[in-house]
Amino acid sequence: MRRKLGGAMSRKKGFTLVEILVVITIITILVSLLVVLIANIIDKARYAKTAATIKLLDEACKTYNVDFGVYPPRDESDSRCLHKHLGIPRKIQTVKSDMGSGLYTTKPPIVEFKNDMLQEGKTAPDPLRAPVPIVDGFDNVIRYQNPGTYNKKFVDIWSPGKNGKDEYNETASDYDDVTNWAKEY
Repeated sequence: MRRKLGGAMSRKKGFTLVEILVVITIITILVSLLVVLIANIIDKARYAKTAATIKLLDEACKTYNVDFGVYPPRDESDSRCLHKHLGIPRKIQTVKSDMGSGLYTTKPPIVEFKNDMLQEGKTAPDPLRAPVPIVDGFDNVIRYQNPGTYNKKFVDIWSPGKNGKDEYNETASDYDDVTNWAKEY
């Protein structure tokens, strides 16, 4: 709408192009800051999930040791052996007998592996017949060493972290491994 005041036309109501560009620039800056913050939050969540997985596997290996007197054997080239030995029901001898076999009890698996903990992820395969590697929060395969190199009396369980590289030097600038021997969980 135009109005004449004393013969001059007044300005239309609305925003100028400069005002709109300033607002768009401010919104763009705020969104870019938000994206960076969200990325950091996602990384922290993945590290937390990885640390929880390492702790779970560490405690499960200790439980396996209590039940069988040994840690899970490393009969696969990666963490498949943990899926195999910790994910199946356990047959535990409860009473030894001089006559024949002793009494046994069956216990549930030490770990109920969720789909997101396994490399294939869609369905949890049978750990006895088709074990699959266990993965961390970054979808890298968890490493397992028995006997342990860093845990002399126990086993070594570690994740290569976000960069996917095994780095044994904790003072390296890009060290991001999550381990059971550093007890960072």
